[in-house]
Amino acid sequence: MCCGYPFPDDYELSDGAMCPVCAAGKNELDFIRAACVYDDMSRSVMLPFKHGGRIKFARFMSHAMIWALRDLDISPDIIMPVPLANRRLFHRGYNQATLLAREISRVYGAPIDFDSVHRAYRPNMGHKTHAERLKNIRGVFNVVDADKIRGRKILLVDDVMTSGATFTEMGRVLRRAGATAVYGVVFCRVIRAD
Repeated sequence: MCCGYPFPDDYELSDGAMCPVCAAGKNELDFIRAACVYDDMSRSVMLPFKHGGRIKFARFMSHAMIWALRDLDISPDIIMPVPLANRRLFHRGYNQATLLAREISRVYGAPIDFDSVHRAYRPNMGHKTHAERLKNIRGVFNVVDADKIRGRKILLVDDVMTSGATFTEMGRVLRRAGATAVYGVVFCRVIRAD
């Protein structure tokens, strides 16, 4: 119910079921949803979008993300794409999360906040363990305008979720700045093989 982690179809879950991490109150977000799992099919869309300049995929991807939120009764005050460090933004030429956030913002009628949180540069987190990702991302986000955050419900938008470390750190920083609720949505999420 909280983190949105998918279980096999034959696994019986009751309404409101939570994973052990969420049940222990260790999830910094009120909920997380993904449009699909990260597999060969979603990879064929996500990687060209993120690294190949195929920004036209943003519309399809964002609509899939909106569909993933369909059963949740939310009314975010702010749509916040996960920021990129300036160095990475310069290299890539665009923030893929911002492109996804545009259509989501239009549907929810909530403004996009591009600049209340800044991200420092850190080396790429690919191929790191969950613990290494948490350590690497700690302290990377900095709230520069807490007045825009305080008392607001925020929907974080990103393209892919691997370990959840980015959302965890963003949620921690935003709650410390006074956000009343922090939600997350991604196009795809990595599912552990086990």
